[in-house]
Amino acid sequence: QVLQGICETLGWSVGEFWVVDNDANVLRREYEWHRPGKDLAFYEEAGRALTFARGVGLAGRVWATGRPSSIRDLASDRDSPRAAAATKAGLHTKFAFAVTNGRKVTGVIALFSNEIRTLDRGTLRVMAGIGSQIGQFIERRRAEEELRKSGNRIRAILDNVADGIVTVDERLVIRSYNPAAERLFGYAPDEVIGKEFARLIAEPYRAELKPQLRGCLRANGREVSLGSHETSGLRKDDSTFPLEFNLGRLGPQRLVVGSLRDVSDRKAETEALQYRALHDALTGMPNRTFLRERLEEAIRAGERELKPVGVLLLDLDGFKSVNDSLGHEAGDRVLQQVAQRMRSVLRKADTVARYGGDEFAVVPLGATDVPRAVVIAEKLLQAVDAPFTIDDQPVNIKVSIGIAVFPQHADDADALMRRADVAMYAAKRARSGFSVYSIDQEGGDHDGRLPLIGKLRYAIDQFELLLHYQPIVASGDGHPLKVEALVRWGHPNHGLLPPDDFIPSAEQTDLIKPLTAWVLNEALGQVHAWSKAGIDIGVSVNLSARNLLDAELPDAVAELLRTWQVPPEKLSLEITERTIIATEAEETLERLHATGVQISVDDFGTGYSSLTYLRRLPVREIKIDKSFVQDMTTNRDGAAIVRSTIDLGHNLGLQVVAEGVEDETTADLLREYGCDFMQGFHISRPAAASSLGPWLRARAGVNGALTA
Repeated sequence: QVLQGICETLGWSVGEFWVVDNDANVLRREYEWHRPGKDLAFYEEAGRALTFARGVGLAGRVWATGRPSSIRDLASDRDSPRAAAATKAGLHTKFAFAVTNGRKVTGVIALFSNEIRTLDRGTLRVMAGIGSQIGQFIERRRAEEELRKSGNRIRAILDNVADGIVTVDERLVIRSYNPAAERLFGYAPDEVIGKEFARLIAEPYRAELKPQLRGCLRANGREVSLGSHETSGLRKDDSTFPLEFNLGRLGPQRLVVGSLRDVSDRKAETEALQYRALHDALTGMPNRTFLRERLEEAIRAGERELKPVGVLLLDLDGFKSVNDSLGHEAGDRVLQQVAQRMRSVLRKADTVARYGGDEFAVVPLGATDVPRAVVIAEKLLQAVDAPFTIDDQPVNIKVSIGIAVFPQHADDADALMRRADVAMYAAKRARSGFSVYSIDQEGGDHDGRLPLIGKLRYAIDQFELLLHYQPIVASGDGHPLKVEALVRWGHPNHGLLPPDDFIPSAEQTDLIKPLTAWVLNEALGQVHAWSKAGIDIGVSVNLSARNLLDAELPDAVAELLRTWQVPPEKLSLEITERTIIATEAEETLERLHATGVQISVDDFGTGYSSLTYLRRLPVREIKIDKSFVQDMTTNRDGAAIVRSTIDLGHNLGLQVVAEGVEDETTADLLREYGCDFMQGFHISRPAAASSLGPWLRARAGVNGALTA
């Protein structure tokens, strides 16, 4: 009767249900139904003993592919084993679709029509969905051993599906309404059958749905599908909900079948994910991505309306000391209070975002020129500069604000944010609270380029940085001990920039912290990769004085060593003489040494270090500055300085590395003086890891003189 229900509802003359016989690996006909009034016994008999192998015949092809298919006219299909019988029976169009349970095809339903019918792709998709529902229904019945006793028609199938199923006639009146639809809308069947379908849709959306329904009904007998759409459903209690529906016309009767589903949970989950993607979890503020979108929108509007757009970038001065003295939880509470204060002096329509770390940004709504931006900055300064109270302790935080205005200072969002960043650092240096962008803040860069420091924070995020490595080898046999990691900046406009072009500026700001973290992560990751490739090598990374004032550095280094599974002794951290005389650095150096890493003094001889520091601090190695090494062969005083430095290092129990080795004569002198290790162009120029790998592998066990 399932076949009967499908055929009568959808206008087919004959229906057959073919079941997969897994033992014989064929399809066998299990049920057949045809419209009364015509003798089709001969046709039934032709199919009684018939079987289809996978891929053979229409049913076999549907079994093999799982996709519905049709033959428009059986009379012209020579491959059909029953083509002659079908023609005699007056059957023309044959349509078959898979009955599935999950991804498994358990059977095939074949439908025959006395008329030639055309089925489009939309109908095929709808029937594939019905086949899946039928498969689930049959599987449940099989599990309960009641399939053969089932007397249900297609209504039984529809009553068991999870989605609401509603049939609508040409007057857009509801003809059928299953239990799932009853649960979905709250109406009993007798309350809606015979009523307009529009009563199930919220008022503002009814007008746009009616043309779609009528479009299905005007399909001139073709089965069509409108695909999946969303609208707003209306329940009996007048509550609304997000409703997903699929509409399609099935059969020659002027009927539209709608599959309806409440997608509230899915929509809520999607909205929650979208919110989290655009908002900061700690403060609830919009994040950097959200702000960028709003700024780009504002600039587009400003271009159309010829109005200025302002952006204010704020950085909290002294926030690090709050984290260090009171802990990160207290720091988080300060950030939350800063966010609240900023909101309190801004309009709801203004975009205020946490830009990252202790930075915030504001894009005011509407035309914002410099005078208006200054007024906003003064309000923010007044709000944030007032003392905070954390656990009954007063906390003083100051703020530096940079202001930039479109189109006066830049004509796109990226440039505008970078110039606000430049202005913010100008405000920091001047301790003026806020600063409006000026080209004078560019450090003499008057050719229209943004200062490198203004772009560096973006370069870190946008993967513009890269590392080159220069080997440090044993003086005696040339065996590579480690490589020094040297950061380069692949600047989109200025090409490959050496570290001297941007590191000094980074050291003057908090940018040195994320920059150093990036270098450490990349360098240790490369050591790990080389180790996996059979190359045993260490790496040396340079630190600045500002790094050694970062109390979080030792823990961060230890975590990276664990992450990349690199033994601590494989990492050397290079500091300059000027750095080690800062007493604040001693504790950090001791903690770094406790992790097992090596401490090396770089550019030795150019600073003011004392023997007391060298003996007291956990230094393992000194590197003789290249200015002395390169004078060795032409200047007796230079050679004497190098020789005495090597002796001094050995007397203190330190390893000695000579930098700037550029020829074999210098290398021979260093060997004569007993220098432990060498580094310089004569050995190898700095190179990318991909180029240096073969060099390291070739020299890992090679004895003899060094070659360039």
